[in-house]
Amino acid sequence: MKRPELSLVVPCYNEGRNIESVANGLASEFRRDGIDYELVLVDNGSRDNTRAVIEGLQKKNPRIKLAVVERNIGYGWGIITGLKQANGIFVGYAWADNQVPVEKTAEIFKKLKEENLDLCKATRVKRHDGLRRKIESFGYNRMFKLMFRVEVSDINGCPKIMRRELYEKTDPKSKDWFIDAEFILRASQLGKRIGEVPVVFNERKDGKSNVSFITVLEFLKNMVQYRFCRK
Repeated sequence: MKRPELSLVVPCYNEGRNIESVANGLASEFRRDGIDYELVLVDNGSRDNTRAVIEGLQKKNPRIKLAVVERNIGYGWGIITGLKQANGIFVGYAWADNQVPVEKTAEIFKKLKEENLDLCKATRVKRHDGLRRKIESFGYNRMFKLMFRVEVSDINGCPKIMRRELYEKTDPKSKDWFIDAEFILRASQLGKRIGEVPVVFNERKDGKSNVSFITVLEFLKNMVQYRFCRK
């Protein structure tokens, strides 16, 4: 069976009101740009109608796959579950919350190929998600740079798309939001080329953000553990 050019994983936790427009938008952009794709939509332990919506999308588009996590144990685990089912030459992941314009995903992929990068990601240059989130993000991005000397802005910026080789060499383990940092750190350690595309991060229209202050503390704890305890 021929591999698709790009496999994009979209983890969904209670995103029943968003995932249809996100998936259809991504599919439309990929078709327009001639990208041979598959979408791996992950029901990451949702308690709403997310799975039913994805099953409906599957019936209309054979390029959509459903991956299921029965009980939510973290954002990262949803991504890992989806990536295990991804067959693409290039793999990546994006959010299901409709806050990043879908056309930016295709732009990120094109930049990765045109500039022969190993990983390319979004970086949020204009955010409409509240003052507290902006302060938190600035704080841990600054700490990340100081701790690891990695010159990448907006560690958690998504979509992220990479060569399959980098994904396999990273072999991610983080079940939470530190998975973003894990990919960046591994790429840096291997001397891989990383690119960024600026995006506007729109206000969430439907559903509820799954990022809390506890999430930020967890991310900071993982940074310290990775820096000082990892062998």
